[in-house]
Amino acid sequence: MLVSSPQKVSLTQVAVMAQAAKGRIAQIYLHWTAGRYGQVYDDYHLNIDADGTVYCTCDSLTEQKSHTWKRNSGSIGIALCCGLGALANHGHDADLGVFAPTEAQTDKLAQVLAFLAKGLDIFLLPSTVMTHCEAALIDGYGPYSADPQTRWDLWYIRDSPGDGVMRHGGLVLRGKALWYYSRLN
Repeated sequence: MLVSSPQKVSLTQVAVMAQAAKGRIAQIYLHWTAGRYGQVYDDYHLNIDADGTVYCTCDSLTEQKSHTWKRNSGSIGIALCCGLGALANHGHDADLGVFAPTEAQTDKLAQVLAFLAKGLDIFLLPSTVMTHCEAALIDGYGPYSADPQTRWDLWYIRDSPGDGVMRHGGLVLRGKALWYYSRLN
């Protein structure tokens, strides 16, 4: 459901929320909304717009949201406000369309992940932080599954500010988050 007046939050506020949820959150799932820039959805705890603005749609990160099939308990859902009209193709040649993830979005997502990992005291590994596509591949509704509900959120994204080549989204985002994490006090 679209949120009409979402609440903007800072990285400091994300850190406070993470600390309050410590010990009760074990997973973070990364999504896109499959919508336009500027559209914030209530299915996710945090939404990140095209310019990197972070919006919160919950009072607590422990609130259960409907973001990842069979994986909503004890987890956080974060979505980039983008993805409308994207075509998966074979992943590496995905057409991310006019509402592709922006560099500002992926960079802010990496920062948010670093703050969450520190506050929640979890590691930035595929076992704790994964894209919706990575979860869907494990659970049988990812690319090539022929499932009508196939999910491929962030399967591949442009590696930026790197070389701009399409790479596995989970690897890019966890890698960027690790870089930011290493710079936190």
